Amino acid sequence: MLIALAGATAASTARAQTPADWHRAVQQLLEKRARSVMAGDRAAFDATMSLAPRAFRAAKDTWFSRMRALPLGSYALALDANGYDDLADALATRPAADEVHVASALERIALKPYDATPSSEDLYLTIVRRGSTWSIVSDSDLDSLGLLSYRNAWDFAPVGQASRGGVLVLYQDDRATALPILSATQTAIAYDKGRWPLSWPGRIVVIIPKSTSELSRILQTTFDLGPFVAFTASSASRPNGEYRLTGNRVYVQPGTFFSTPLAFQADTLSHELLHVATRGYAGGFTPSWMDEGDAQDYGQRTLPALVDISARVANGTFTGHLPKDFEFSLGSDDDIHNSYEEASSFVSYLMSRFGKKAGANLYKALGNESPISFGTARYHLDHACRAAFGVGFDALERAWAQKIRKEFG
Repeated sequence: MLIALAGATAASTARAQTPADWHRAVQQLLEKRARSVMAGDRAAFDATMSLAPRAFRAAKDTWFSRMRALPLGSYALALDANGYDDLADALATRPAADEVHVASALERIALKPYDATPSSEDLYLTIVRRGSTWSIVSDSDLDSLGLLSYRNAWDFAPVGQASRGGVLVLYQDDRATALPILSATQTAIAYDKGRWPLSWPGRIVVIIPKSTSELSRILQTTFDLGPFVAFTASSASRPNGEYRLTGNRVYVQPGTFFSTPLAFQADTLSHELLHVATRGYAGGFTPSWMDEGDAQDYGQRTLPALVDISARVANGTFTGHLPKDFEFSLGSDDDIHNSYEEASSFVSYLMSRFGKKAGANLYKALGNESPISFGTARYHLDHACRAAFGVGFDALERAWAQKIRKEFG
């Protein structure tokens, strides 16, 4: 996010309205639009953008048709109570209207029977009033500011579907590409269920975008996707002050995934699906090394060889501290690989000391830390370690570092 701007309404020919008036009117417009999607009512859908440019209406009618082809369980739109109130002042050009608002909205989509909870993604909608008519006229006016409305794979092109046994694969290329992914995903789910000690539904939507650039727009990444072959993405929501990850998706990067050996592909899918298995237990204080360490130690058949850790112990650059979140996506390939090695090594250390469920137990304990309680992330990590093992985090990290230095020194 760049800057929060307070918007002012313009009411040149009609009486001035209070902020509550436009909020209520816009919420009703959003609800009407969501109902029309669920009902398959194209006319009602079009009525919610009656004042929009023809190109926008045509693009959204295409989107409507693609949405209706999906196994849609629920669809909802609502003003985001925790988002920006009105960003109209950030518009480079204001549409001609009695009122102009740019509303921060949440779009919630659930695909049945794969999503236990819907996704929850941001939309930035330009909404105008002329007389008594309210209309959505754009969802991309603030792209240049980095305020991007969420895009799904079907925003770019029609998606084919392949499904079996709790797995749905959405793809933009040929079906022959999707079917092996479907079978491999089922195998990976079975593997993870045998390894991960906590319960999870074992249902997932896997998406194969057409290109890396398309995937980058979907994930809204600001780093190079080149070194990565697949991703797990989830929506963060905070119902009643809690922290939940919902609407889980696995994205396969077409530019790299299919060029890797089959054994690596299998490990990649089980790694990513282990991320999905952990999502129901995630909390606001769960660090990336916990996520990646568990995904590797429970979800992969082949663990990292700790080549980078060994080299860093030898040249004196091993810090003895677990990597920060940004170190899993930024830096050189060696730096990123080292972060994954350290995460896996630490979880392996916990499992060797406290048993095979140790990584899962700490993950669950971290997820139980209240996101609205006092204390830093480090405080809550230490509290979770004491709850899971009776030992503070600092002591665990020091013992792990000593073991690493002894092993590779």
